[in-house]
Amino acid sequence: MRRLIQGGTILSMDDGIGFLPEGDVLVEGERILAVGPSLDVGDAERVDASSCIVLPGLVNAHLHSWQTAMRGIGGDWAGTDYFRIAHGLIGPLYGPEDMRIGTLIGALAQLESGVTTLFDWCHGNATPEHTDAALDGLMESGIRAVFGHGTVKPKPKPGEVHFSQLPHPASEIRRLRMTRLAGDEARVTLAACILGPDYSTLDVCRADFAMARDYGLLSSAHVWGNSNRLVPGGYRTIAAEGLLGPDHNVVHGTYIRDDELRIIVDSGASVTSTAAAELKSDMREPLSCRVAVMGGAPSIAPDSEVLNGGNMLDCMRFALQVHRVFNNMHEVARIAARAGTAPAAMEVATPGSPIRTITLRHEEVLRWATINNAKALRLDHRIGSLTPGKQADLIIVGRDSLGMIGARDPVQALIQFARTSDVRTVMVGGRVLKQDGRLLHSGLDTLKAGLLQSAARLMDGVEDVV
Repeated sequence: MRRLIQGGTILSMDDGIGFLPEGDVLVEGERILAVGPSLDVGDAERVDASSCIVLPGLVNAHLHSWQTAMRGIGGDWAGTDYFRIAHGLIGPLYGPEDMRIGTLIGALAQLESGVTTLFDWCHGNATPEHTDAALDGLMESGIRAVFGHGTVKPKPKPGEVHFSQLPHPASEIRRLRMTRLAGDEARVTLAACILGPDYSTLDVCRADFAMARDYGLLSSAHVWGNSNRLVPGGYRTIAAEGLLGPDHNVVHGTYIRDDELRIIVDSGASVTSTAAAELKSDMREPLSCRVAVMGGAPSIAPDSEVLNGGNMLDCMRFALQVHRVFNNMHEVARIAARAGTAPAAMEVATPGSPIRTITLRHEEVLRWATINNAKALRLDHRIGSLTPGKQADLIIVGRDSLGMIGARDPVQALIQFARTSDVRTVMVGGRVLKQDGRLLHSGLDTLKAGLLQSAARLMDGVEDVV
């Protein structure tokens, strides 16, 4: 089937095509055939995108969708509350059906808000049955996904070995790699979400990195870089062991120092910052801008809907504003350090701000949420830009709602003003999953009821703790 998406403002995220004030996108089957102004295509279904923005689908580079039934219970938590309550108390109550319904609703919510690819970092999978149920939810949703097989982190019972000393279950990776997630070009692919140098010993790191590489998988690890990490040298040690490379993804890294971050960036490993979650309890600059300064490709994501919303539109807004705050603080500090220089003349009847240059622009943040996030998942050869030959993963965002109309610059309109309701069309691999502003998945009312039942059961008896 051929579709011609006509007359939209094209934000291609392809350096050779750029932004087109008015252009077309031709899709055949699951791929993009052409992008340009006034394409002459003959027989094709026409999709009117006038007064709309057309861009590659957003890529969510880190979300725990199995936690959807716990949405919004931890927004006021501090310290270790997330680990103590979400993982310690509620997580062990999850059955396979809780995993399936949470993952499915979470993935559908991503599609509804314009995300076409999700790195689903699944670490609530206590058994193979939990893993399969979560995977069932992803498959049913229609979203493109990297299923990150993780592990639970229970407190050991007397006589049990602490989870930090247990290598990733290679038998499960082997099972998935040999069956449901064997293909690297499928809609849903596999990654190994390992413990990494903060949460496991060096021996476990050696085994886990090697295991992921043996199966040709992206590995990903939660890392903070604080003094309580189990491998004190962190990625300095991992790199010295020959384990670090472009097939690894570092998440968070809030306390990582510049010398260690330089090693990570130079290795080609990706770094995903989840600023909304990180800044709840940590007053450190998220790594996105630090990675950019070092010449890397920053990646951003929401993290956990237990703590904050999972919408990538909101994620982009938050990342932009947070980085401007930190960038402005750095600039004011530089100005203050130039002692003895004459202060710049201030125009009267103004705030008197010393900031003369905005150092992070909207287009850069949109790049983080599309092509950079695709690179972080090692999928940029398939998705992340409107490039002929790539998968037809794209969204059409209307500009005529009361909240969007009149916004002139299309990138600023998208990041500052767009809401889920403005996302009119969502296409994954040429398949339309949202049309005319309506998600096309059947049985949504039944699914919603199922999620509420799951949440009620999981929360029964823990409300006072929460």
